[in-house]
Amino acid sequence: MKSIYKIILSLIFLTSATACDDYLDINDNPNQLVEVPSGDLLLAGTLLANAQVQQGQLARTSMYYTGGLIGLQLVQQTLYNYDYTPGDSNAVWGHLYNGILVQNKEIRRISPDVGLLQGIIDVNEALAVGTGASLFGDIPYSAATPDNPGVGSEDPTLDGQAEIYAALQTLLDGAIPKLQNGSTTSVTNSQDNYFGGDADSWVAAAYTLKARYFLQTKQYAQALANVVNGINSSAGTMSYNPIGDVPGNSNILFNFVNSSRAGDMTGDGAFYRDLVDPANASGRNNAKTDETARRAYSYISGDGDQTGGIDDATTPMKLVSFEENLLIWAECLIRANDDVQGAIDKLNELRAYLDTGAAFNLINGDETFNYDPYVLADFEAGGMENMDNIATDRAVLREIIEERYVTGFSTYMPFNDVRRLRSETDLIVPFPLNNATTTVNPQRFLYAQEEINNNSNLPNPIPDLFTPTPVNQ
Repeated sequence: MKSIYKIILSLIFLTSATACDDYLDINDNPNQLVEVPSGDLLLAGTLLANAQVQQGQLARTSMYYTGGLIGLQLVQQTLYNYDYTPGDSNAVWGHLYNGILVQNKEIRRISPDVGLLQGIIDVNEALAVGTGASLFGDIPYSAATPDNPGVGSEDPTLDGQAEIYAALQTLLDGAIPKLQNGSTTSVTNSQDNYFGGDADSWVAAAYTLKARYFLQTKQYAQALANVVNGINSSAGTMSYNPIGDVPGNSNILFNFVNSSRAGDMTGDGAFYRDLVDPANASGRNNAKTDETARRAYSYISGDGDQTGGIDDATTPMKLVSFEENLLIWAECLIRANDDVQGAIDKLNELRAYLDTGAAFNLINGDETFNYDPYVLADFEAGGMENMDNIATDRAVLREIIEERYVTGFSTYMPFNDVRRLRSETDLIVPFPLNNATTTVNPQRFLYAQEEINNNSNLPNPIPDLFTPTPVNQ
């Protein structure tokens, strides 16, 4: 962690530093923070850093570990085969701490009275740190960015994973009134890549994030209490919106498949592709569901983008979505209230949205899709969604989790769910393991090598890839 203190704000980057060129001036002294006139000039950088946390290398790796993609060669093949090293975490670790927490601290210092800006960075921080805690377990947070840091600073202590989730709930609770009541001075559309400075959208995203984290900690009643105020339309989805076919600023999947690493991974032959294939009799298509169009949209060949597809240069990448909010709502109606019909109704709200054809692009314009509403009988013993005759409420939950798996493709949602539900084997989507010598699915990512080298407070021994994080034990 001490290495963080040596990095100046002007070197906060994504794939390319060009995204920050308009906002930061390189200082001749490499160990001195660049002074900027107001915190809003740093906002674009911290949001773009979070896009890499949410949709970068570790998101792709989580897809390897949940049947979404296959690593074919070089580093992607080693990751696919669970040969994960601490160095593979360095980039996301750097984005989280240097790109977000260090920048946010500076924004709070130089623009303490701009309420909208403060609320935005609080929600963005909650998204990033919650993702970090979910992936790594206990991590530095409360002591991660001390005042007057230097190479002689004490190594930061780690906060417990559950403590971090609780701290983020508090952070989000404080962000909401800032967004609702705070000054909007200096926050412009161009600086807020996610919502263009729209406070109401940030408030709704904050509530959905609160529900997400209560779901991840299995506090289902609290999740239900917050999801009702969450994202209530597709227009409210928080997305990283690429600038377009611009090096370093395009859709992150596009950047990867059009780089020197093209061909290193693919969706062909992956479990996900088979699950949504109408030709697969054991997949999820049925008399009420036709996934042809969504399957085409989500196809990742690995050696070039598909025009209009999930890896097109201009396709927005969802970070906190309307679909996720509905699915949290559906699951928690059963978990907290035993309301099976209410859960089906929420699931059908999502299906109605999917059935409009607006949830994903039609690649050729003529792909078929169908999402007719489910009824209770579909989930009762012998129904189309319960041919194995499990309890009706479990059959509904199983469908919700499977929909989360498909909806969450390209995000951490499938990886988070399989770890959260590790003791509920009747609900887990049955994707296979990647080799014959492994009997347990990965349960976390490894601490970054830079952190291992510099922080004596890390646990000893270091938890391995297959050790559950504390909230999932």
